[in-house]
Amino acid sequence: QLYELNDDAGRKAFLDELFDFMQKRGTPITRLPIMAKQVLDLYELYNLVVARGGLVDVINKKLWQEIIKGLHLPSSITSAAFTLRTQYMKYLYPYECEKEKYSSPNELQAAIDGNRREGRRSSYG
Repeated sequence: QLYELNDDAGRKAFLDELFDFMQKRGTPITRLPIMAKQVLDLYELYNLVVARGGLVDVINKKLWQEIIKGLHLPSSITSAAFTLRTQYMKYLYPYECEKEKYSSPNELQAAIDGNRREGRRSSYG
C-alpha cells in the first residue's frame, strides 16, 4: 500500500531499505500505521522530519504543524503531533539513527523529557 501512494522514484528504494533494516533489527514492520483513516506515509513522514534536521530537532523546535501540513493531514486531528512522534519513533527513528546520525536515543529522550516538563510547567503556570 505504501508503495502505491505516489510515483516518487525514491519511494520504493526507501521502503525496501526501511523494511529490510527493521527486519534485520528484529523489529519487522508487519502492520502499517494508520492515521486519519488512511495509511500513514512513512516515506513522506521520514523526508519531512529529516529535512528539518531529524526527530530531535522537530521535537525541540516544535515543528509538528509543518509536518502535519506536509502530510496533508486534517488539522482537526488534535493528537496528530503526538501520534506522528510515536509512529516515527516506532517505525523510523532507528533508521534515522542508522542513516543520518542526527541524534542518539539519549538525545531523543532528553528532547521528549524537555517537552514534557515544558508542557507541565505551562499548564500550571
